[in-house]
Amino acid sequence: MSSARESRGCVVHAQAEPDQLAPVALDDLNLCGECNDRMIRDLRFVADRWDDAQEALHAGSGGGGSERHAQRTEAPLPINVSVSDALMVVRDNIWSVVLRLVDDLGVRVPADQTTPGLAEWLARTKAVTIAAYPDRAFSRQAYWWIAHAADWLATATHGAETSVEIPDQFCKRPGCKAQLVVVENRKGERVVQCQGDAKHAVQWDTWSKMLKARRPQKRGARPPRLT
Repeated sequence: MSSARESRGCVVHAQAEPDQLAPVALDDLNLCGECNDRMIRDLRFVADRWDDAQEALHAGSGGGGSERHAQRTEAPLPINVSVSDALMVVRDNIWSVVLRLVDDLGVRVPADQTTPGLAEWLARTKAVTIAAYPDRAFSRQAYWWIAHAADWLATATHGAETSVEIPDQFCKRPGCKAQLVVVENRKGERVVQCQGDAKHAVQWDTWSKMLKARRPQKRGARPPRLT
């Protein structure tokens, strides 16, 4: 028999869409499967894309960033303020989650305390802890801290140039149902992005795989080949 905790709705959807019935949370968690998976993907996105944002911090400098402290003898390079702001938000949000775990549970942080290191650590070892937190409000707050961190980092690294609407496809962020578009950045990379908020974005390859996974497959049919 399921417990009362298991039958509760997802805390993210319950707040973002108060007029709709929230999806049921996973067993013993405060998040539904969609939000739990998205939180983990967002943490790994931060871990994977942090260096790209570092490269964008100093235009044409070949790198550098807010967590590198090598001594410089030359004149300081101009900083991209929007990227710098994004990195600050990402770092603060990831640390906000980590410090709550430390304060409440006495969790020991890993030796790698860089932002991408902590994001990967959270995704790999603490995702269930966050999603099953006794304080349901913290599960919701942590989800949004992480989501906003990924959103800010996406904006800092995509550098959108052109976009095309995707027919009948809308943003899946709780509380947002804006039209989705395909954006091609200056490097020729494609990103699926929300028209309502440019920070709601996901890599084209990731979105394509998610879309294929949702499509019903004929019994006995071979899975689509990914190229």
